Order: sequence, then C-alpha cells, then structure tokens
Amino acid sequence: MPVYEYKCKNCGEKFELKLGFFHSKNEEKCPKCGGRDLERVFSPISSRSSGDSSCGPQPRRFG
Repeated sequence: MPVYEYKCKNCGEKFELKLGFFHSKNEEKCPKCGGRDLERVFSPISSRSSGDSSCGPQPRRFG
C-alpha cells in the first residue's frame, strides 16, 4: 500500500497516510485539526527491510 506525505494548509501539520490506489478523498484529512485542505508533499523514497514488522493505518506525525 502506498504511503503519501501531506501538509495541512490549515494548521501546517505534516503527516503520512497509507492509502490504497483507489482510496476515497474522505480518507484524506489532517489528524491534528481534521482539515481537508491538504497539500501533497513529495519526499525522497525510503525503503524498509523485510524484517520490519511495523504497520497500521495510523498517520505518522512530524515535528
């Protein structure tokens, strides 16, 4: 499942969301303020080793 990084235009929060290719726009909202005015941020590609067992639908906050 792809991971997308967003920045909320309302509060400035940066976060990641795991979203399916055919996700609903209703899934895209800021975990801090609930705002839906988001800007997609493009960042360098990261990879995980096959031994990494961390997963889940929770957004990761920065800062």
